[in-house]
Amino acid sequence: MEQRLKEILGDILDLDPNSIDGSTSKDSTASWDSLTHINLVLALEQEFQMSFEVTEIELMLSFDDILQVVMSRLQST
Repeated sequence: MEQRLKEILGDILDLDPNSIDGSTSKDSTASWDSLTHINLVLALEQEFQMSFEVTEIELMLSFDDILQVVMSRLQST
C-alpha cells in the first residue's frame, strides 16, 4: 500500500518514489500546488476505486495524511 501511494505521488508530483517519506508534504514539495493536489486526489480515487469527501481532501497535505485517509477508507468498506 505504501509503495503504491509513493508511486502515485511520485508520478503526479514528479518525484522519485524512493524519496517520498513522512516528511513529504505540500509545504515541503515545490511541485505540490492546488492543481497537482486535485490531480493527486483524482489519481488516488481512480487507483483505489473510491471517492473522497471534501473534508478528507483538505486533510491530505502530506504522505502520512494521505496514507491515513486511504487506509481509513479501505477499512470502512
